[in-house]
Amino acid sequence: MTVSPFLRALASPALAIGILGAGAAQAVELGDAPVRFKGRFLVDSIDHAMSRPGLPDEQADGIRVRQAYLGLDADLTERLSLRFEGGAANNDALIWDEVALEYRPAPGVAFMAGNLKAAGLENLTSTKSLSFLERGPYGDLITDGFTSAIQVRANVRDLTATLAFQGESFNSLGLDFDGPASPGALEQRAVTARVAGGVPLGGNKHLHLGAWVRGRSFDGDFPHAYSFQPAGSQGFEGPWLDTGPLSRSDATLAVEAAWWSGSVWVQGEAALLRPDPAPQARVLSPPDLKAGYVLVGWNPQGEVRGYDARRALVVAPGPGSIDLLARYDFADEPAWPMATAGPPDSPAVARVRGLTFGAVWRVQTGYRLLLNLGEMRFDPGWPGTQARVRSLQIRAQYDF
Repeated sequence: MTVSPFLRALASPALAIGILGAGAAQAVELGDAPVRFKGRFLVDSIDHAMSRPGLPDEQADGIRVRQAYLGLDADLTERLSLRFEGGAANNDALIWDEVALEYRPAPGVAFMAGNLKAAGLENLTSTKSLSFLERGPYGDLITDGFTSAIQVRANVRDLTATLAFQGESFNSLGLDFDGPASPGALEQRAVTARVAGGVPLGGNKHLHLGAWVRGRSFDGDFPHAYSFQPAGSQGFEGPWLDTGPLSRSDATLAVEAAWWSGSVWVQGEAALLRPDPAPQARVLSPPDLKAGYVLVGWNPQGEVRGYDARRALVVAPGPGSIDLLARYDFADEPAWPMATAGPPDSPAVARVRGLTFGAVWRVQTGYRLLLNLGEMRFDPGWPGTQARVRSLQIRAQYDF
């Protein structure tokens, strides 16, 4: 990466920070009103450099509005509430984010219907609290984003249990802003169950443990493909991890853990996904897909993270704080063999390994600046196609 793209990457979010700060100073505090407007505005500056054996290095950079959302939280009764949020993503796509109608028949019990997430420690964490710009291969290959779902969640002290019956995202069902349903609108059905909770260890020490399972089927015209590429690198041709059409169903087992003591914080997730190949899949006996990450963080000011027992999630420190972080990502998945690489059922494995350093500055309430500097190495499963991607990403974010 040259100095010029670095300066552009640094200057653009800094300008956005100034604009958002002026808006934040004039924001209206709605307090605990029955109807609360909300929204978020995320601007990313991205600089990628890709190296491949025998080829010249490639550069890609740009500015994008990652999210520009508006929404509403409304308490319809003491037990019934509605929340929704949506808008523009990645500069131009108009989509729904979370849509949830929630009914609470008794303390600690909630029934929900809408566009929802069900499992994954980082996946469930609000964008207001995420420590990295991207969720890495674990987020792309393993966890579900927002999907149409019916959920029940129950809490007993610091233990949370969730059961979800899921379909496609609202944005695939023709409920998005652009109209017609996609051809594969009914191709996914899933059942997910998660159990997680926190254990206070005394003082400023805390432990979170959790596990979840998912059974999923795909009923579209083509088998499901599993793929990953670094977010923001769409300007590159690849190669990336891609199984090609593979699975008619799959089963996933995942575990999650987090531990913090004072200002030090460690978190990790790992999963094993077992695909059931479709008859037309090129890989007839695929190996299991494995992915995960581990990160460590430190708050130089000594601030301690909190815990949301209702959703079994780690909570970020308050405004004014700074986190310094490092993260290791890994994924192994069935490779899509080249036509000349061997028999079509060749159980080749594609791999990704990544290391990212990050910093988060919570300038004031609802107002953050994130910086990530990382490198990912890709091995798509056959000779001569390895790739190394170095990236600098900066985000200016404002939530209200």
